[in-house]
Amino acid sequence: MGETEKNNLQAATRGSKTTERASSCSPAACRAGESPLTRATISSNWQRERVQRLTRIFRCIDRGLARGKRLNKMLVKHAWRWRARHYKANPAQVIHFRKSTLLRLYYAWRDGGKTPDALALHYWRGNRKASMGQVIELSRFCLAPEIKSFSAAYRKLAAPGATESAYRHATPARLRAAVAAVLAHRRHDRALERAARRLLTEESAASEPQPPDNQKR
Repeated sequence: MGETEKNNLQAATRGSKTTERASSCSPAACRAGESPLTRATISSNWQRERVQRLTRIFRCIDRGLARGKRLNKMLVKHAWRWRARHYKANPAQVIHFRKSTLLRLYYAWRDGGKTPDALALHYWRGNRKASMGQVIELSRFCLAPEIKSFSAAYRKLAAPGATESAYRHATPARLRAAVAAVLAHRRHDRALERAARRLLTEESAASEPQPPDNQKR
């Protein structure tokens, strides 16, 4: 091999190594659990602080939901706690964590697989498809006795990884129809039970003995 060919080979090897290092996650980012997308989309310190604060809030909300707390009450609490506060990384930047904002971002965080990328500003999750294993997991949630809708079963997923509509499209037609029929029948039964309880309450109140007129006076 001539001297010119050796030089070209060494240059090509150095170029491939440089490209590989540039495309991979840096050690510091990997230790912090950040993906290259996260570092690209969360570019400033206050944006990174924003994502960290939101992640802590939403993990707290998830723990509260598991203990039976109401989502609306927790959102009001966190919105009140962070009102009129500023980012430490940029004191001039006001924290905008209103209740409606937290609710919208919570669903985006949950639908995006509960990753920091889902909370980055101008984040676009893309068209992720649900795998058959994920579809089977969601279908099992749908068959749980306390579940009344597809959306309620989707909210039970710890890390969805795809949107609710992606799960619907990925579910085979026969399975989707069978699950939908079960859920519809379950909702119908609940409606009949509520109507029966309401009639029972009305009949019980009507059957109670009325006091005589002289006792009323």
